[in-house]
Amino acid sequence: MSVWRKLVTAIKGSANEAAEAVVDANLLKILDQEMREAKDAIGKARDEKARMTASKIMKEKSVAEMMTEIERRTEAARTAKQQGDEALAVEIIESVLKLRDKVEADQALADQYQKTEEGMDNALKQSQSRVETLQRKIEAARANEALLEAQKATSVNASSSNARLSNAMASLERLEQRQAHQQAVLSAAEEDAQQISGEALEDRIKALENPAKNDVQAILAKL
Repeated sequence: MSVWRKLVTAIKGSANEAAEAVVDANLLKILDQEMREAKDAIGKARDEKARMTASKIMKEKSVAEMMTEIERRTEAARTAKQQGDEALAVEIIESVLKLRDKVEADQALADQYQKTEEGMDNALKQSQSRVETLQRKIEAARANEALLEAQKATSVNASSSNARLSNAMASLERLEQRQAHQQAVLSAAEEDAQQISGEALEDRIKALENPAKNDVQAILAKL
C-alpha cells in the first residue's frame, strides 16, 4: 500500500470515528426522531385503513340497496308475468340479472376491502405494540443516561470540590500566617512607641512607688 493510499485510509478511518462519535453523542435525539417518524407512519396507515373501511362500508351499503332493488324488481317481474305482460317481465328480469352482476362485483370488492382492513388492523396492532415497547425502553435508556450524567457530574464536582477545599485550606493558612505576622509587627511597634513616649518607664516607676496596689495578698492583709 502506497503512502498516499495509507493516508487516505487513515483520513477515512478518522472521519468514520468522528461520525460514530457524533451519532453516539446524539443517540437519544436520533431515537426520538425515529420514533416520531414511526408514529407518523402509523398515523398515515391508520388514515389509510379508515379510508379502506369507509370504502368497504359504502360497497356493503350499495350491495344491500341493490339486493333490495333486486327483490322489488323480481316481484315486479312476477306481477307482470301474472298479468300476461311477458315482454315486460323479461325486460325486468334482464335488469335484475345486471344488478346481480353488479352485486357480485361490489360484494367481491367489499370482501377484498374487509380482508385488507383486517390485515392492516393486525399490522397496526403489532406496530403499535412494538412502538410502545420501544418507547418504554427509550424512556428507561433516557433515565439511565440522566443517572450516568448525574454520577459523572457528581464525581467531577466532588473532585473539584476537594481541590477547592484544599485550595481554601492553603489560603486560610496563608491568611492566618499573614495576620500573625501583622499582629507581631503591630505589637512591636506599640512597644517601641511606649518606650519612646516613656509610658513603659512611667509604669515601672509607679509600680515601685506603690508595689501593693495590685497585690492581692497585700489587699487581703489590710482587711
